[in-house]
Amino acid sequence: MPRQITIEPLTIDSFKPYGDVIQLEGNKNIVIANQGTAKRVNHVALLENRRESSGPALQTARPNMCIFSSAPRPTVGGRFPVKLLERHPYSSQVFMPIHQQGVRADPDTPCYLVIVAENGPNDQPDLGTIRAFAANSTQGINYKANSWHSPMVTIGSRVDFVVLVWENGVALQDCEEAPIDPVLVDLTPSFKNLAESKI
Repeated sequence: MPRQITIEPLTIDSFKPYGDVIQLEGNKNIVIANQGTAKRVNHVALLENRRESSGPALQTARPNMCIFSSAPRPTVGGRFPVKLLERHPYSSQVFMPIHQQGVRADPDTPCYLVIVAENGPNDQPDLGTIRAFAANSTQGINYKANSWHSPMVTIGSRVDFVVLVWENGVALQDCEEAPIDPVLVDLTPSFKNLAESKI
């Protein structure tokens, strides 16, 4: 029987061990900008490229700002199965939603999952620490370098993201994948009216 975990709300404090939540609400260092017409939050995320500090054996990486257009993932019985985690050993990775297809709903309604785990003593994901967070279209995330996380999972509709990550084209330096024993994420506390589909 697969292990099951329950989705949690995404907050700045709850996500701190894995990276940063990029949002206006809840930030304490808001300043007024743009001749008084804007709020600005400085240093909202720690952007990292660790290749320079890791020695000359690593090829130089360049920042890659790209767009991910993520199709919704299937769920069964209000659950999503996690079967793979990945990490970027030398780079942080930012996901900032910019558009949710076909939705004219409350922007605070969750639309994607953030699934993370700590690194274990065998340098693989520690499944005893796996957690899942419900994120909405006003929240971006920044994974710390070397932080295990699921590939992007959107629920219910397609979501477009701006992504920033440092890459050099060397597969295991850019992204390392780890298949895992399936873990079921119970989405029902946060995602209502889930459409049933086959996995």
